[in-house]
Amino acid sequence: MDLKSKKTAKERGKRQLSNLLGLDFASSGIKAVRLKKIKEQITLTAADILPAIGFNATERPGIPKSLSAYYAALCATTEEATLRVFSHVLQDEENLQAVVRDNLSLPEESRVGGMILSRGKGKRESSVLGVAVPEKTVQYFLSLFAGGAPAPHSLELSGLAAFSAFMYNRGAQTAGQTICLIETGSRFTYAAFFHQNQLQIINRFNVGGASLQKQIQTALGVDAEMAGTILSGGSVDVAAPVRQALAPLTKQLSVYREFVERQNKSALDGVYLSGGEATSPYWQSAIEGVLGLALVVWSPFEKLDIAPDAFPEKLKGQESRFAAAVGAALAGMEET
Repeated sequence: MDLKSKKTAKERGKRQLSNLLGLDFASSGIKAVRLKKIKEQITLTAADILPAIGFNATERPGIPKSLSAYYAALCATTEEATLRVFSHVLQDEENLQAVVRDNLSLPEESRVGGMILSRGKGKRESSVLGVAVPEKTVQYFLSLFAGGAPAPHSLELSGLAAFSAFMYNRGAQTAGQTICLIETGSRFTYAAFFHQNQLQIINRFNVGGASLQKQIQTALGVDAEMAGTILSGGSVDVAAPVRQALAPLTKQLSVYREFVERQNKSALDGVYLSGGEATSPYWQSAIEGVLGLALVVWSPFEKLDIAPDAFPEKLKGQESRFAAAVGAALAGMEET
């Protein structure tokens, strides 16, 4: 979703958009990456996790000098956001935003975006991805960046941004496959199935690291700190409460897999995990158990050049947390 001013890309200048800050707003912190594009090569020049800010914040997050840029590509997950793949017989010159608004039954106060995944000929249905964010959410982010640099360039949902980063890094490898991508977070999880790199199904679940922690607290009668310690240390067997907490996600993954495999007459080839919970053995075993494949935790920096000292030593091993921030910045650079 475009948040840029009325200036055209040409007026803003390619040089500015070749130096772009990607910000992923999450409850665990703001993942930030600065990417620089020279010709066709993209380089990571800086990365960090900034302190989280609440939805009622009135000031933008402090941006270190190493991350400064003219424009910022933003991504976030909000409670009232909507996304869905649907089928529609598209007429010539039909307004795509109106089609999305109608199919998703959206109120007028929603900011709407859409993408045609595959176009059907004649009266055949086209596959469309529809996305909507409440206008109040858009205005909130605009107000945060109302004055000075960086100016907001775009806003998208974190899961979609993460999946875009995957396609940039590994799309060539999965072009002939059927795969499942999962982006995990503290409050929400996105899951999508692709066939030959075309999106088939996508959904966002109200399941995340926080819900697992609450489930452990309830099951064992411990406080939040101890529950977090148990989840990170693995010293207590909590497989049963974890399965219960993740049931809304894992049950649906099984249904989605069967549908996609039948629809495309193709078996699932791979499962890829990113986000804040990607390295958790509890998440990994639960997902592997339902999908029957060993999953892969991938890094959004695989195809990027990395400048010396660009990625902090303290964050090594947490690369997958930056998938959404990288994806948002990469999408913003497509104009240049």
